Amino acid sequence: MPTSAPDVAFLLRRAGFGATPARITELMPLGRSALVDAVLSTTGEPPIVPPAILADPDQGDYPKWVAFTQWWVDRMATSPAPIVEKMTLFWHNHFVSGRGKVESMAAMYQQNALYRSLALGDFADLTQRMAIDPAMLHYLDNRFNRVGAPNQNFARELMELFTIGVGNYTEADVDASARAWTGHRTNNTTGAYEFFAPWHDTGPKTFMGITKNWDGPDVITHLLTNATTKNLMARFVARKLWLFLAGPEPSAGTLTTIANAFATRFNTTDVLRAIFMHNDFWTPAVRQGLVRSPLEFVVAIMRATGLNGATANPQWWLGAMGQEPLDPPNVSGWKTNGYWISTSTASARAGFARHVSWRARVAGVLATTADPSLTAPQAVQLAFDTFGVDQPSARTRSILEAWVTAQRTAGQGWAVQPNLLTLVPLTPEFQLA
Repeated sequence: MPTSAPDVAFLLRRAGFGATPARITELMPLGRSALVDAVLSTTGEPPIVPPAILADPDQGDYPKWVAFTQWWVDRMATSPAPIVEKMTLFWHNHFVSGRGKVESMAAMYQQNALYRSLALGDFADLTQRMAIDPAMLHYLDNRFNRVGAPNQNFARELMELFTIGVGNYTEADVDASARAWTGHRTNNTTGAYEFFAPWHDTGPKTFMGITKNWDGPDVITHLLTNATTKNLMARFVARKLWLFLAGPEPSAGTLTTIANAFATRFNTTDVLRAIFMHNDFWTPAVRQGLVRSPLEFVVAIMRATGLNGATANPQWWLGAMGQEPLDPPNVSGWKTNGYWISTSTASARAGFARHVSWRARVAGVLATTADPSLTAPQAVQLAFDTFGVDQPSARTRSILEAWVTAQRTAGQGWAVQPNLLTLVPLTPEFQLA
């Protein structure tokens, strides 16, 4: 059975960053299962061509961060497979590292590329490779972890924040895991990962009740295969994915269903499909229950207006909105939903929308709204269509239509275009993913 336009638009927002009317029309003939398959497809994903400045030794990390930020938001806004970028963002906020401590934009790019390469793939492979990623080795101090002086930072966060969650391990497990990860570090000259045997603790260690000469990767393998920890991990990660993509806390039954889909083979596409196919995902509570993060807000505007990062300069605003790319607040990352709502962050969103509106006006976006032959309802509907507001409330519609009418009556018709470019992104409907 075909899918309604609102349903298609909703899924494209959650599995990406918004939809064009043409993309919605293209997908409407599909039934739900085929629609989910379509949004999970990576067909057409563009090649990875990072900014050249990242390889320039004469440039500092700040200009490299600016270039990388603009490059990434451009990719989010334009990729024909936005689910890849959406999940790259999720893994960036799950397996957290931050540029302030890593102090190498090359390492941060390498980590971002790793998350992108396995964005929809094998969680086991992703977790093992994340553990020896140079940015992670720096961020959680495992590069200093050596026999006789074990550093527990990575060992603790691996269990608490990355896999099974707090309360499901003991301090003895943290100590044993830290000893297992000794010697996994970065090379002092190249910065690349290396296993430095003289630093590795080869003694017996008791982890999760099993005593043997554990090595770091063995710890991850155990967590992924032991019956108890495997299920804990599936529920822990599945819940985070649900909160990221759906919003409200899942019911116990819903969480069990999607966690079971994940635990079968720990494939990310499997759990995403289980989320998008679950009846709870399509309820009004979920549809109206997730605030766009700052990056999603910025990308949705850029996607709608066609502006690129170099023109929109989102890096000037994202920090004030609360989500500066590559710099999460701490190892637990950014929270979701209501976390993004405050007076100061709302002001920053308004500032970005206003900033972009003048550049979008120059680019001719919504230019026809200045035509007096276009009625106020038609002008407002054009703005809704442009920004993907597919189900505006009667109140939002009436306020904007009255405003357009008042501007024209006052002889200020020229102001309709730039101000609609500002006002529509600030509507309650656009704030929701």
